[in-house]
Amino acid sequence: MDAATRQTAQTLIDFYAGFAASDDEAEQRAAFETSLATLNEGDALIATMEEDGELTLDFTRLLLASGVAVQWLMQRLRVPTGKSTEALTFELRTFIDALADD
Repeated sequence: MDAATRQTAQTLIDFYAGFAASDDEAEQRAAFETSLATLNEGDALIATMEEDGELTLDFTRLLLASGVAVQWLMQRLRVPTGKSTEALTFELRTFIDALADD
């Protein structure tokens, strides 16, 4: 994993930590905005305009950073829960599907 992808992963962790640390909407928004600025500066998402006018988006760093974080968390959850990765993945999907639109 290159340095920019590691920084992207660290920024995702910082976002979670800053967002989860407070119930105050202004503080959560600040954590979001700070993380978004850092992701932009670190080229977590790269947009390229091709000669033919087509816009190409490369979100490899963001996807790798997210994947590594989820993989690490799943590995840590398997041991204390005794559940398989598949079961934990299903529970995570269920949790995400249950999130209500505001």
